[in-house]
Parts: sequence; structure tokens; C-alpha cells
Amino acid sequence: MPRSPLRTCRPSWRHAAYPATWVASGRCAAIAAATGRASSLASRRNACCCIAAQRPDATHVAGYAAWRQLGRQVRKGERGIQILAPVSTRVPDIDPERTAATTTADGKTEPTRRVLRGFRVAHVFDVAQTDGPPLPEVQARLLDGAAPNGLWEGLADQVAAAGFSLVRGDCAPANGVTDHLNHTVTVATVLSDAQAVKTLAHELAHARLHGPNRPDGMDRARAEVEAESVAYLVTTAHGLDPSDYTVPYVAGWSGGDLAVLRSTAERVLETAGDILATSGQPQPSRLPMSPP
Repeated sequence: MPRSPLRTCRPSWRHAAYPATWVASGRCAAIAAATGRASSLASRRNACCCIAAQRPDATHVAGYAAWRQLGRQVRKGERGIQILAPVSTRVPDIDPERTAATTTADGKTEPTRRVLRGFRVAHVFDVAQTDGPPLPEVQARLLDGAAPNGLWEGLADQVAAAGFSLVRGDCAPANGVTDHLNHTVTVATVLSDAQAVKTLAHELAHARLHGPNRPDGMDRARAEVEAESVAYLVTTAHGLDPSDYTVPYVAGWSGGDLAVLRSTAERVLETAGDILATSGQPQPSRLPMSPP
């Protein structure tokens, strides 16, 4: 990075298109994760709104090159859906606790962070504008690698502050479980550090949002969308990209319904903002429209 906002998706996504309702999150073909911070959520959700405004019946979107990699071809004469795609770059950062490291020309490493430089107009196409073989179903992929420094400890402190005990154990087939009756949060021991910290953020959201006093009409699907959306914002703000897991997870639980994302946006942003403020990260930007 930096990379073009229209660059095709990561190799693990090469055989999948993206639900239009979740083009706004993760490293979709339409928009690459631009800043690695929660403040980019507004631009991603705005892209979702742009798609809905220009082509309300869109279901799965991708850039021209991405469709070709998927074996499908955009039909001649089709007009692309315009979105505002963020453009970012890396700059030195004085806080190495929450940043990545870059190797300089003289072989030294220095902490960096990704900052938003601006926006550019990009074009994506809906699957209905293409011809080719059917799209396979996309499955959530567990994350590999290390967790951001200090994030597990920070989230664990917030779990304790919420009145829950945190344990690592067997909770198969789930990756994590929040028990409001016994006030426990369990994260599976078999997970990588990256997946475990993402799961902990997910369970912390459940602990804060889905207790006995949860709003009327809060069903399992809506709760999962909220918890995973919060986890996405928290982990990306700390430099971890959970898109391989989050995008299909939320798309599956939301059923591709844009109204679900709209109805959960306010609670998701507020909760993620509180968690990030406590962990020393900037709060996510509020959307310039309500609902988003």
C-alpha cells in the first residue's frame, strides 16, 4: 500500500463477489480498506448509500478487473456505479504501540500509521451487469497472524469493567460465547492471536449491547450484525484487517438487507467509539446522514 481503491481483492477473496450491502466494509473489490481506522467507516457506508441510490437492486458489486478475475465479464455499454473511494498513505507515527513498522531505505524500521489523503471517484458494477458462471457462496475465513500490541489486554480490561469474567476454553463450534446469566466471556483456545482478539471485541460488544435490557425486537441476526460490526471497527482502528471473516459473516447474518445495517449503525458507532476511546484510539466518525 498505498493501492488503488479499485484494486482487486486479496487472494483469499479471488473467487467471491461482495454483497452490495457490505461493500462498505472490508477489503472489497469496490473499496480497499483505506485508513485502517474506524474513521473510514463513514466513507465506506457512504459508498453503500451511493450504490443503493444509483442501483437499488444491486446485490453483489465489484470492479471491472475483479469481475474478470471471477470469470465474469461486464457487458459492453453498461454504466458503472460511481462511489467515492478513499486514498491513503503511510506516515511516521510517534506511537509504536498501535502502528505497523516500515523498513526504510537504509534498512531501519520505524513505526507508521495510515492516514486519509482524500477521495477519488471509482466505478463498480453489479453482478446483473455481467455475464459468466454463477458465483460461489463465500464463507468466513478465520484470521491468521498476530494481534495488535496491547489490544487483547485493553479489551480484557473492558470485559472485566463490564462485570464479566474472561476465560480461554473450548466453546466449539463457536469461536466465543458471552453468558449474561453467569457473566462470563469465553474465547476459544484454538484460535490464532488475530482471530482471538477479533472474537474478544465481538464478545465485548455482545456484553455491552445484548444483555437483559436489550431493545425490543433484538433478534439473534441483528445482535450478530451489531457485534461483528463493532469488532470490525475496533480491530481496524488498531491496524488489524478482519475483512476475510467479517464481510461474509455480516452478509450472512444480515441476509443482504441494507435496512439491517442502517438500523444498527448508530448503536454500532456509539459502542465502537466508547471502546476505542477507552483503548486510546480515535472515535469513529459519525455519519453525515441519519440513518446512513
